[in-house]
Amino acid sequence: MNTATHQDIARLFPGIEDHTVVEILDTHATLGDVEAVLALLQDADEGLIGVKQRHGDRINRVLEILTASGFRPDNFDEP
Repeated sequence: MNTATHQDIARLFPGIEDHTVVEILDTHATLGDVEAVLALLQDADEGLIGVKQRHGDRINRVLEILTASGFRPDNFDEP
């Protein structure tokens, strides 16, 4: 699968700051990775996020970036 683009990330996470997008791009996450992160963030079960974080380094890193940036699932509507 192709690496996620700036446009992909901005579409999936409306309102995300540009520097956060750049950090995510630096992980070389695929579109599938970024979509998986979106699904995890939209899941109400916080414990499930912890379990799924261990399933992929890129997914885990993108989750860390979004968490550190303060971006939360309630900051956006579903795409």
